[in-house]
Amino acid sequence: MNKTAFINAQIVSRTEIFTGSVLVEDGKIVQVTKDKANFGVDVETFNLKGKYLLPGLVDPHVHFRTPGNPEKENWVTGSRAALAGGVTTVLDMPNTKPPTINAATLSAKRLMVEKNAMVNYGFFAGATNENVEEIKAMKGIAGVKIFMGSSTGSLLVDDKKALEKFMQAGIICALHAEDEQCIRDAQAKYADRADAAVHSLTRPPECAALAVKNALQLAKKYGTQVHICHVSTRAELDVIREFKSDKVSVEVTPHHLFLNTGDYEEHGNVIKVNPPIRDASDQNALWEGIQDGTVTMIGTDHAPHLMQEKQLPYAEAPSGIPGVQTSLPLLLSAVNQGKLTLQKVVELTSYNPARRFGIKGKGVIEVGADADLVVVDLELEEKVCHNFLWTKVDWSPFHGWRLKGWPVMTFLNGELAYEWRDTFHNVHGREVTFKRGV
Repeated sequence: MNKTAFINAQIVSRTEIFTGSVLVEDGKIVQVTKDKANFGVDVETFNLKGKYLLPGLVDPHVHFRTPGNPEKENWVTGSRAALAGGVTTVLDMPNTKPPTINAATLSAKRLMVEKNAMVNYGFFAGATNENVEEIKAMKGIAGVKIFMGSSTGSLLVDDKKALEKFMQAGIICALHAEDEQCIRDAQAKYADRADAAVHSLTRPPECAALAVKNALQLAKKYGTQVHICHVSTRAELDVIREFKSDKVSVEVTPHHLFLNTGDYEEHGNVIKVNPPIRDASDQNALWEGIQDGTVTMIGTDHAPHLMQEKQLPYAEAPSGIPGVQTSLPLLLSAVNQGKLTLQKVVELTSYNPARRFGIKGKGVIEVGADADLVVVDLELEEKVCHNFLWTKVDWSPFHGWRLKGWPVMTFLNGELAYEWRDTFHNVHGREVTFKRGV
């Protein structure tokens, strides 16, 4: 029986921080105590005095590019980036090549991923205008990703009748909520511009708000569980507040929280992303949404592309930003700046994602939970550096940012998986199971 103890830790949940110890046996948490504990001599012990112990992060939105684009990411490089960012579970999106749109493509993807994943994982299926019955028959998925506006890959649901059928399917509908016709109209309006900053004009806030409103009206009609991905505007949040419900969850990304349209001048196409980077007013609205509880989780939308692709002319450059490694350090730095609490970080990045998608044993430090854990040094101050980014594309718009607060150890199913700054251990992730319709 393998035993591991964490002593003298500042243990963080979504409601409190307390000094205590945790005992792990065979990958499960078997004891959590607020007392000084002596677990015996046959236990591997980590003295975490001065450091914080958080549940491993559950990232509900990554693109690890398998199958189809191994030059951009694979499940070894993506897993390492995740582990270095304190992420122990990821939910992978379906817009791959081929897209994950039926049982056959999901089965093929599973076979590829299970060999190489160093984090725990799950999958979304992808919606088309024709595959609602195939999606309803699929087993073991987090939900169905519905692209209401075109983005990376070929997936798109622009038929309102098809959208309505998915809303009646009894499965979580994860929405890329931008209205396709609204986008096309805006693109035509700005067809004479070719600079990166025009991207935010060709996919304006009203396109996102219109899609959110249309979707939530249907969700209310059918009692649908809806997850709105990468909300980026005040207008969306205002609509969401009108339809406030336990059936609606709201995700924001680190790049929308920490970048705005003023950053196009420095970064150009590097920060081209769908939905686009917004102005400072929308950026502030996202932080307000975190404070008032409208925003329920943070997902990175980790979407790596090669730098040489990003350096193409605007119209040819792909949309997407890698972020699975830098999300937690950005948030920890925000904690040090007083913008949110560590408890809120746990709620947004661990507890809520696990509860939303019904992932048993994740997102908490409790007896019976899986020992997916991350050790944080809130005093460690370092720059984001390309040399220590483990995503295959090896770049970040946050390169050079000095952040205070970093994950320094990550444990997967009770095993040490990552140590600051460049040490990875031989661990293997497991596919998670979902409680459907939560």
